[in-house]
Amino acid sequence: MTLKRTMCALLAASMLTTGVIAAQSSASAAEVDVEPAAAVATEESGANPYNLPTNIEDGNIFHALNWSLTDITAECKNIAAAGYVAVQTSPIQPHNNSGSWYWLYQPRGFSAGNDLGSEDDLKALCAEAEKYGLKVIVDVVANHVAGWNDNRIDDSVDASIKNNSSFFHNMGPCSDWNNRYDVTHKNIGMPDLNSENTEVANFVKAYISQLKADGVDGIRWDAAKHIGLPSEGCEFWPIVTSLGLYNYGEILDRTG
Repeated sequence: MTLKRTMCALLAASMLTTGVIAAQSSASAAEVDVEPAAAVATEESGANPYNLPTNIEDGNIFHALNWSLTDITAECKNIAAAGYVAVQTSPIQPHNNSGSWYWLYQPRGFSAGNDLGSEDDLKALCAEAEKYGLKVIVDVVANHVAGWNDNRIDDSVDASIKNNSSFFHNMGPCSDWNNRYDVTHKNIGMPDLNSENTEVANFVKAYISQLKADGVDGIRWDAAKHIGLPSEGCEFWPIVTSLGLYNYGEILDRTG
């Protein structure tokens, strides 16, 4: 039986490693037909009734852009039946304002819960997804926090972050997008976190550990291009990706 899903195609960025299908819940979105994969076992058998790939990289990811966690939970069975190996949420870190997707990418800190849902909602989503062998990926913003391009940090940012100047590069806006140092150390519209500082990496890692404990299977890293590599003297990536989750990052335009 044909599964009717309402979705709006969004080509927001180039992704590493695997394909991503983006869909935004919208009353004006076009209706798209998706043919479900045949179930190879009853749901009562648990584990993986739709015979989805075990590894995320072996399948497609359904990007539930701007969907609430409870809406995603309600659609887990349909997403799995359509053959997707994983579903990706928008960022669930606390933020200011609402109504537009981009506010989700201006975080106040590193904890789970915003207008898309609470941490308990995330746990419920992960539990429901597991019934169908569906993996859950959370979008994480770790390159910057809410504020302005001139290094002014929003007053709502967690005080333990906001009040420590060593947590920020404090170098002003990026002006040369072909200069790798500028791309990794200067602002892209908001205050740039100092990824070379191991304290920064460790409080981000603590958030990832929290997500893993809640049942999350993978992380999509926003603005990954703007965070340094070990070869550039930055140990951020080895620290935050050491918890055994699936990781992939966003790269816009070119690698710099």
